[in-house]
Amino acid sequence: MIYAKKKVQNTANLAAQTAKIIANVKELEEKNIIRIEGNEVYLYPEIWKDKATALNWIKCLHLYCMVKKRFKESDALFFKHIETKAPIGAFKNKKAAVLISFETSDQPSNAPAPQ
Repeated sequence: MIYAKKKVQNTANLAAQTAKIIANVKELEEKNIIRIEGNEVYLYPEIWKDKATALNWIKCLHLYCMVKKRFKESDALFFKHIETKAPIGAFKNKKAAVLISFETSDQPSNAPAPQ
């Protein structure tokens, strides 16, 4: 819907999306695929297919923490590998960041780094 030359999202649609995010996160926690401890989220980075997917995950999990864990919008959230505890992403200053690289289908994993 466009209102005053700006795209406006329907509130009911936003509520439905938030409910779906909450349900999905709870299901992933029950399956031990992700774990949330304070302002740290532990997960397997393999569930992030690419950078765009990872950024969406980070934003959705921050929204989940705002709703269910009483986070403020400005609170930081750090993402770590569930087994190694290595940092893989963050949500700071209202911006999502991915700290790992993704292999692309046109570049084999054993290819030398470009110079």
